[in-house]
Amino acid sequence: MRTLLRPLLRFAAFPLLFGGAGVAAWNGYSPDSIGWLMPVIVTTVLLVTFGLERLLPYANRWNAGSGAGTDLVYLGTTSVVVAIAEAAVWAGAIALLSPWAADDGTLWPTRWPFAAQVFLALAVGDFLPHLYHRASHESTGFLWRVHAIHHAPEHLYAFNFARFHPINAFLTAALTLLPLAVLGTPASVLFVAGVLHNVHGVLSHANVDFRLGPLNVVFSMAELHRWHHARDPRWANGNYGATVLIWDWLFGTRRYPGHGVADDGVGLWTGSAVPRRLRNQWLHPFSGISERVVHRLRSVRCGCCCAAA
Repeated sequence: MRTLLRPLLRFAAFPLLFGGAGVAAWNGYSPDSIGWLMPVIVTTVLLVTFGLERLLPYANRWNAGSGAGTDLVYLGTTSVVVAIAEAAVWAGAIALLSPWAADDGTLWPTRWPFAAQVFLALAVGDFLPHLYHRASHESTGFLWRVHAIHHAPEHLYAFNFARFHPINAFLTAALTLLPLAVLGTPASVLFVAGVLHNVHGVLSHANVDFRLGPLNVVFSMAELHRWHHARDPRWANGNYGATVLIWDWLFGTRRYPGHGVADDGVGLWTGSAVPRRLRNQWLHPFSGISERVVHRLRSVRCGCCCAAA
């Protein structure tokens, strides 16, 4: 029985968890449930995923990795920052951009089937973050130092999904919501898409030997996303989609060599480094700026000294 269960779970776990989360969000949504339903669904998926990481690990070594305390801090911080970003975007979009909406007050295709609207929301919401994500990888300066914190762990597991610098978390959340707010996406669609986005983030980082088969064409799930965390930038600079792969297909950045990443093959590539202490990680993006300021001040001081001499 156990021999049959494992192969079955490899293929069934993602559709069951992802689809189940979507159904739960759809059926349970109401204006009164917004505040508590998403945390309940995501937490439930997290707990199930932790069990799958022990039952079906992709890499046994990754289950022995450390840093859960730091990742919990990141989870709390990211949750707060995302909430602030979403509130700011809603306020700005409604105040500044709603006059350009259609006569019925929305540009969103509200007559589409609900599932199609959710998929459209996932695709539209991924567009601007895809561009920002790609710019971060192709930068060697501030943007990369902000994003490098997410790539620093040398193992992947479910909690990695929230390991983002506050700047990264804010910009990604704002860029995700902005076009959806402008288009007048219904609250129910936004809620279900948001649940699926977060659940996908948990599952795509999980240390579970998921097998998606043809679904790898659509979703940026673990089999592909592990390559995004590869030490080799030829593979890491791709698969930028947070949930779906539509923009990676269109921009030619989908990466999948057809086999798995080695258990020692994820982390920062040569030439990149991130401090170990949490406080220093949050200050890390500004290190290059401070170094340039110090260098400039020293240059000015030396110039004044030479002039006085």
